[in-house]
Amino acid sequence: MMNKENILNISLRYLIVFFTAVFFFFDLESHAQEVVEGATYSPSSLSQEAVSVKSELFPTSSAEVGDTTFTIYGDASIPFKIYFVNGAEYDNIFNPNPTGIILNGREFNFFCSMEKSIRQNYSNVLEAKEFDYLGKSYLMLISFREDCLGENCRYRCYNVFDITDRNSIRQTSFSSLFQGTDSFGDFNNDGKLDFVRVAPKPPKDHVAGEPVINYLVTAYTMRRGLPKQLTDQGNTYYLYVKGDEEATSFSVLQAYWFFNIKDIEGKDAEPTTYFAEYISFDPMYRYLYNPNGVRIEKNRWSVLITDVGDLESAQEQCQIVREYDIEDVYIMIDQYSGDITYQVFAGNFVSKEAAEAYQRKLNQYGVDGQLTDFLNSY
Repeated sequence: MMNKENILNISLRYLIVFFTAVFFFFDLESHAQEVVEGATYSPSSLSQEAVSVKSELFPTSSAEVGDTTFTIYGDASIPFKIYFVNGAEYDNIFNPNPTGIILNGREFNFFCSMEKSIRQNYSNVLEAKEFDYLGKSYLMLISFREDCLGENCRYRCYNVFDITDRNSIRQTSFSSLFQGTDSFGDFNNDGKLDFVRVAPKPPKDHVAGEPVINYLVTAYTMRRGLPKQLTDQGNTYYLYVKGDEEATSFSVLQAYWFFNIKDIEGKDAEPTTYFAEYISFDPMYRYLYNPNGVRIEKNRWSVLITDVGDLESAQEQCQIVREYDIEDVYIMIDQYSGDITYQVFAGNFVSKEAAEAYQRKLNQYGVDGQLTDFLNSY
């Protein structure tokens, strides 16, 4: 029989082995985290609190009423139906079939952009979910873009409905490459739902024909169905990243974000407001940029201040306008007037009233700004 001293020695050896194993385990854990932490991100990691998905929705039945086909989602908290009008008089290009959603007795169109200026005539839903966030309830529908050719097939159309108050439903629309509820969160910690938009952005040395795996990630807040891009004293919050084909995982190349971001080497990324060293010229589309060269989602209304012949002069004009206590200044390239000119705009609004308010403010400083409707100007 072992005496007390032997028992004590054996117990002590076991304790030493146990604590050595624990220390070794945590040492491995700490070294693993040193390598992995911050090196890669996902859309869900950009928000402090994840979205809580309440239910995934599928059609429960269908119905034919006259010339209209209804796809019914009867299991939703607010049952809805998607309609599609049939008829020989409709043409996919010249006269598309009317389609949309009837939610709580109210009809909504489908869109694929934040300005909701051109309705979407494609209603095949890829994903339908309800989720709760910060005390509010939302319905999210995702579909393909109508112009699904080449790179455009990577995009998804989001139509999101705030259904917290079923008598006052508000709709927000946008397009993004990434698909899912991880696009949503509270990125600026103001207690309101935001979303990120992911768009392919090839580097300068990109070889034509090769897949684009560099992306521009920008953030927006949802306020009464009118998205507003999140900025900091005129600087746009953004991430320029390199990732997989679906942008589900990425490393950060450049950043100006709401919290400290690790770059592709795992070091603290230096906040930089200058994203693009060049502005791309596209003869078919007139993009809107901030003075640092970051492309901005264009809404409908703005105020044209002036046009100049070179980029540097346009950036100088933007700085002058900011002295009028107007931070939202933008540059757009005009190639339709013969020579290439750089137009300087103040504001980027969905509503005409907001643009008119900017126009009046500019008039107080002696600036004769011209109200511009991007939708109908060209």
